Amino acid sequence: MIDSSSALCKPIKPNPELELHVEPRLTVSIIPFQVRNGVFCVGTIVVGASEHVLPSRSPDTREPLDAAAEQLMVESTGHPPAYLEQLYTLSIEQREPWRIIVSYIALVSPDSHRPNEELVWREPADLQLRRDTDRMLLDYALVRLRAKLGYTNIAFHLLPRTFTLTDLQVVYERVLDQELDKRNFRRRLSASGIVTRTGVLRRDGKHRPAELYRFTSDSDQSTFLTPPWARMETPS
Repeated sequence: MIDSSSALCKPIKPNPELELHVEPRLTVSIIPFQVRNGVFCVGTIVVGASEHVLPSRSPDTREPLDAAAEQLMVESTGHPPAYLEQLYTLSIEQREPWRIIVSYIALVSPDSHRPNEELVWREPADLQLRRDTDRMLLDYALVRLRAKLGYTNIAFHLLPRTFTLTDLQVVYERVLDQELDKRNFRRRLSASGIVTRTGVLRRDGKHRPAELYRFTSDSDQSTFLTPPWARMETPS
């Protein structure tokens, strides 16, 4: 028989300072990328003297996460992203308050500039990020973006509507952070059939005029994925 007078059986008085049900704080973060004047950059917000943080906000009640991320891009740059993809969900329980971060890759067209935009654009290696979580998200976003260059045409979201083949190669080289053989790059590009001549020439300085190209299709999803036999090599 159990002695009901035992201390083990006495009801536990609730501790008002102990939170039994902790609601996590939900945050949406974006990692915006843009090629600006031939330089591959990430957009951040400056805090303090020289530290940077990724743009983030808490979604409104019942606001879809994708909509919150797109609105954050509009607030930060004045333009919706050319491409938006959910990247990673991170739960931080070791610190108070408990946070859940849903991150997105956002690609910005080089035509999208706003004089009073909140973001500053720097090369990823030059950033001093205040939060370790921001560095982790940025590093993962770079891995994802570089990998997708090998099996999708995602690079076109970093280009204007018409471009030269050199422009396209520069985007690949800047994102991958490595040089590509010009002849091999163009051979593979031609074999893939993903670009179309426009018949328009562009002269840059004293150089020979270069022909402008465009993406073959803006809507047919069957042309979005680069055929396996035409994939570009990505660094291992």
